[in-house]
Amino acid sequence: MEPNESLDPLRGALKSFFGLDYLFPYQRLVISNILEAAEAQGFPIRWPSIDTASGDAPNGGTPSGEECDREALGRQIVILPTGAGKSLCFQLPAMLLPGPTLVLYPILSLMADQERRLRENGFAPVLLRGGQTREERESIWESVSSGKSRFIIANPEVLLSPGVMEKLGGLGLLHLVIDEAHCVSEWGESFRPSYLRIGEIIEACGSEKELPLVTAFTATASAAVLEKIEKYIFPAGEKPLRIIGNPDRSNISYSAWEALLKDLAVRDFLARNERPAIVFCSSRSGTEKLARYLRNSFDDREIKFYHAGLSREEKTAVEKWFFPNTRAILVATCAYGMGVDKPDIRTVIHRDCPPSVEAYLQESGRAGRDGKLSQAMLLFGQEDEKQFRRSGPAGKRLEDLLAFARNRGSCRREELMRLLNYEGPMDSPGENCCDVCRGIISGGKPREEAAVLDFIRRNRRVYTVNEAASLLGKAKNLNISENEAAELLKALLSLGKIRRSKSLLWRNRLTDIT
Repeated sequence: MEPNESLDPLRGALKSFFGLDYLFPYQRLVISNILEAAEAQGFPIRWPSIDTASGDAPNGGTPSGEECDREALGRQIVILPTGAGKSLCFQLPAMLLPGPTLVLYPILSLMADQERRLRENGFAPVLLRGGQTREERESIWESVSSGKSRFIIANPEVLLSPGVMEKLGGLGLLHLVIDEAHCVSEWGESFRPSYLRIGEIIEACGSEKELPLVTAFTATASAAVLEKIEKYIFPAGEKPLRIIGNPDRSNISYSAWEALLKDLAVRDFLARNERPAIVFCSSRSGTEKLARYLRNSFDDREIKFYHAGLSREEKTAVEKWFFPNTRAILVATCAYGMGVDKPDIRTVIHRDCPPSVEAYLQESGRAGRDGKLSQAMLLFGQEDEKQFRRSGPAGKRLEDLLAFARNRGSCRREELMRLLNYEGPMDSPGENCCDVCRGIISGGKPREEAAVLDFIRRNRRVYTVNEAASLLGKAKNLNISENEAAELLKALLSLGKIRRSKSLLWRNRLTDIT
């Protein structure tokens, strides 16, 4: 028997606005908390035209076993894994509340993606960004004030500009959403100080009587990150509800490789795994260099790069190319990763270690949002170790991720959950859990290192770097070019794993360390 929509107005609203029939339990809980808090402040809920005469509220309410008053429901930190439908948790309430919703995103690509999805659903969001003319801004304010637009999409920097801050209080904003809230911790104390001023934005959005409802969303957050989110987003002494879902993604198989030549390792992994794929790099120049290398290696034009240095038109072109493309490989910085909803990404590779476990789980979670089996590979090497040593006090979070990568004896999925302090249930991943559980982890050295060291041992004091590189570039078992072989030999020399002979008879000939 179909549930009676008159007894479940939330389900009726979901069907009316989005054409969907089902909310996951955590979605229902978050949405119900938002709507109950609005009603507690005296704001009527604008249910669509279905029979709600029964007066029953949507099923939901406070989490079982938690004590909280109704006003506390207006402040929430929601931690749900990628693919769990966080966007719907604020999109549906926005259609039911009698005032507009303001959503903060950290990056322009995510703002553009959210605007695109809302327009595809027939809504009329407005997007606040830098560089807009006075006429464009006036059109935005008019669209919000008239009720035509129920969503305002922005980032913290544009909201903190004087002209925008002055406007916020007069818009009647009811709900402020901070998506990817872990950025407060990741970026706020370094290069995005605007994230430390979100409290000012909340105050500017409020009326004389009430501050807006506030919901902070993220896919991953350890105890330390949660503490930072509370500190910088919510008023002192105010304890928001924490709604924490299972952060585990059982359809993602995790692996980690140590690599001397990371570009080569990326190529090898991509050659064996499905597309579409994203490869994350730490620098803009790194994305461009790797994309060129992969295009040449695969003789494939379906490989592009994306970073914050591209123009708006260039970014839009790449986004439109990548989204429907089933053969694409995108090499990107974190400017692309967060929240962009391409459901069929089969492979995510981190060429460079991200700064924390949270960032890694967030970005690897781009894979398999359609629920199908996908792969996540983390590469690490000497450059990441050097980055850790340069990071000072902030290096502890990178150290945790490097420990996860070096781990060879326990389940990677369990290690990720332990590092997040998650102690709840985990779904069974079956036989595709991780490289450790599958017994396919390598013997402790990068593939190419073992082969090159064996070659040098068998040919002590015979070849110079150039001579050895020429021969190794022809070795079928390595599948590398002469230039790549030369780079490998130089890396092994810098690590002290091979050396040049200083003997007069064999000067500059390569030998192993004995």
